[in-house]
Amino acid sequence: MKKKNIYNCTMLLVMALLMMVIGTACDQNNNGKQASEPTVEQPEVMQADMEALAKVMPKYSSVSSFSEGLAVVCDKETELYGFIDKKGNEVIPCKYYYISPDFSEGTAVVYKTGDEWSLIDKTGKEIATFGPPYRPGFHDGFHDGLMAIFNTDDDKEGYIDKTGKVVIPAELDMRMCNGPISTNFSDGLRGWYDYDSQKSIFIDKTGNKVFECEGDAEDFSEGLAAVSKCFSLDNDDFVCHFGFVDKTGFEAIPFIFKHAGCFVDGLCWAETENACGFINRDGKFELTGDYKTLVLDEGMECGNYPLCPTFSEGLAWVCNKDGKFGYIDKTGQVVIPFRYEAAYDDGSELYYQQPCHDFHDGLARVWDKTTDKYGYVDHEGNEVFPCQFRYAEDLKEGVALVDRDGQYGFIDAKGNCTLDMGK
Repeated sequence: MKKKNIYNCTMLLVMALLMMVIGTACDQNNNGKQASEPTVEQPEVMQADMEALAKVMPKYSSVSSFSEGLAVVCDKETELYGFIDKKGNEVIPCKYYYISPDFSEGTAVVYKTGDEWSLIDKTGKEIATFGPPYRPGFHDGFHDGLMAIFNTDDDKEGYIDKTGKVVIPAELDMRMCNGPISTNFSDGLRGWYDYDSQKSIFIDKTGNKVFECEGDAEDFSEGLAAVSKCFSLDNDDFVCHFGFVDKTGFEAIPFIFKHAGCFVDGLCWAETENACGFINRDGKFELTGDYKTLVLDEGMECGNYPLCPTFSEGLAWVCNKDGKFGYIDKTGQVVIPFRYEAAYDDGSELYYQQPCHDFHDGLARVWDKTTDKYGYVDHEGNEVFPCQFRYAEDLKEGVALVDRDGQYGFIDAKGNCTLDMGK
């Protein structure tokens, strides 16, 4: 809300009282309960831009989501890659054999030829070049000013800065699935799980070890990281529980949870034998209900992964005991009914298709089990786009990449789809 100039104390008092009355009225829904739907500032996407994108899309065989205002495209004729902006202009020509990943922190990695990779800025200017034995790591570009590089000679990983300088030598173990496995930097720390010692080790951006702790730790979020630690039972079996450590390795929340996610806006999804819902930073449940945690089947090699929701734009998708998905607000009120269902493996508790996703720019991506298609809903659960896309991504910078009947296009939060334009 823009600030208004108040010229005298009387006017200030009147305006304050008026705003209190209006605010109270707006915070009540038809049932007399307070509504918690946030005001979402959606990125401005002009109708003319959507129409321009619709015109240029047929030129490209593939396109990515927008990242920092640019999207990767592949020219149908040359099969080379470049970048377009939201007006459809090819701002960086299609001259690269591969681009990985999209722009992050103003920088992208492009593959030229002869196993040579380059860092470029958003004008296409080359910043640095590197080649064998190094290539980009298995990550999403730059995070906290650093990007992973991978040494193919000895399966080690290190980090470079935005000038291409190696700031952490490629001496870190990097193996997929059952670790050690590395992650991006988060909250200034990067951790990986050492399978031999069964400990998580965290380093800072200079490569120095900050701490290590028993168990398999996730990334830090809001100063805390979830850790899974296994405990032996009397029958030679074991059980794994989740707790949380702070950035010194101190046990901030005890290891009492069957499942746990990450903290967003001071709340974190967690489940014990007797409760399931969202805890606060003290480890106490603030919001519980008839919910359960689903577990993703990632295969025997990678193990299983719990599906832990977070609040986004004031709402969180949750799964009830009947296996149905819907959205709740921070008071626990059901805002979007439990009408979506995950896909399971042979009726087990392991799922392979998530039906509901976080809100981005006012819309959430949902999946319909009957049609096996994606669509988008708004904060009230209205279908802005019915489930018609065989592939869809979350909105990012005001638009989302979709695939309908083998054709790629973009949708926006206003209900526009480039696939429907210019026909």
